[in-house]
Amino acid sequence: MPEKNGAGEVRRVAIVANPKVDDGHSERLVAALERGGVEVGEIRPQGQPDGVVDPDLVFVLGGDGTMLKAARMYPGRVLLGVNLGKVGFMSGMLPEEMEAGVEKVLEGGLTVQEYRMLEVRREGAEPEFAANDAVLIKKRPHQLVSVDVTVGGEELFAFRCDGFIAATPLGSTAYALSAGGPIISGDAGCYVLVPIAPHALVSRPLVLGEEQVVELEIVDREALLSLDGDDPREVSQGEKVEIRLSDRSVRIGRTDDWSWWRAVRRTFL
Repeated sequence: MPEKNGAGEVRRVAIVANPKVDDGHSERLVAALERGGVEVGEIRPQGQPDGVVDPDLVFVLGGDGTMLKAARMYPGRVLLGVNLGKVGFMSGMLPEEMEAGVEKVLEGGLTVQEYRMLEVRREGAEPEFAANDAVLIKKRPHQLVSVDVTVGGEELFAFRCDGFIAATPLGSTAYALSAGGPIISGDAGCYVLVPIAPHALVSRPLVLGEEQVVELEIVDREALLSLDGDDPREVSQGEKVEIRLSDRSVRIGRTDDWSWWRAVRRTFL
């Protein structure tokens, strides 16, 4: 559930700015923060932080892709996005509201929502995590891939398809939505599995509980696996990918008047 003022007192912040769309917004943000007596520890592009700064809050200037990169850069920190992208569903304020938004944050007007991440395991590898989605997709554009789906240890179905999207409630508004999946409320303890262009007359997305584990086995041909839009890795024929909800979460901040459902309404309706 949303947590009011979840970042605590904001004394030091970091800023992640996408240089392609910054266009002076970071300077405006720094000026507004300094007027409020807040230390700006570091301003980074979409790379790695220097490891020295311990921010109370991370401002993210860009779109949803920049937010996902910031989540990897500052795991566990509250992220507050200023939407400079095309969708900006994960953002907490609009650029024209930035100065007023900073004032609200410093006055305690920040609501923080924790969103469970996905845990993705491959045989012989360490688990990986995704805030939005894990996408298993065919390697060759002109060929389908055969995938066997097991849920909770029980074989469910086999599809010839372009692939599958496993998405968190946060990620249900992204690629999974475009593939026909539902929008899941941000505070729901579940995730969704959506087939991509299945070669079948009947197919439906699956909404899975927080304790349920999905196993995707590549039966025929190779596939690619991408987490949160990162560079894909090859998945060989016969290999299995195991997906579940993680205990880890990403913490997204929004100002009072920029709620989850307002974001849904502005973005999709």
